[in-house]
Amino acid sequence: MTVRFGIDVSEHQDGISLVRAAAEGIEFAVVRTTDGTYRDRTYRSHVDDALSATIPTEAYHYLRNPDEGTTIAAQVETAVDVMGGAGSPWARPIWLDCETPAGLSLSHIREARDRFRAAGIDVRGVYTYPRYWRWRMFGADTREFGALWVASYGADPEGVPADIFPGTHAWPGNVGKQKPAMWQFGSKATVAGYRVDINAR
Repeated sequence: MTVRFGIDVSEHQDGISLVRAAAEGIEFAVVRTTDGTYRDRTYRSHVDDALSATIPTEAYHYLRNPDEGTTIAAQVETAVDVMGGAGSPWARPIWLDCETPAGLSLSHIREARDRFRAAGIDVRGVYTYPRYWRWRMFGADTREFGALWVASYGADPEGVPADIFPGTHAWPGNVGKQKPAMWQFGSKATVAGYRVDINAR
């Protein structure tokens, strides 16, 4: 199995050079559009930087429970607006980040998926933690949402990606009836002089 390393970035990594990251072996980036209806101010600049680095990008939206103060419809509308709408140079396939402590229901995730699709944005799948999905979502089938991206850190050491990757033998098992297509295996990787979350696919 050939492994490719990628990072997920937001305004917390404002200033990171994805050109330098690519030179260090990073092969893709996932960029935050929104948290609820909060607009990530660096979404477009990160996407532009990734284009300069010639690395592919996807987007992610941190999905909030409506009880936290915003409707699913408003969240999706805001995320799509940050991208500039379907067909925009900044429009990207999106992951639904499902980890809010307030909890989510399958109906919330389905509504977000359906609204993104209706807006012309492809939904890549869901991001979650194995424990969150098993306990909060009762292990529901993730396949209806697309691919699965899981965060599972283990010891979570610091260092460059290739040095801290546990190996494909440690790849997480099925969550919600499917094997993860992407694994966030650490949160302390050093890339382009920044500490970042690190992913393998």
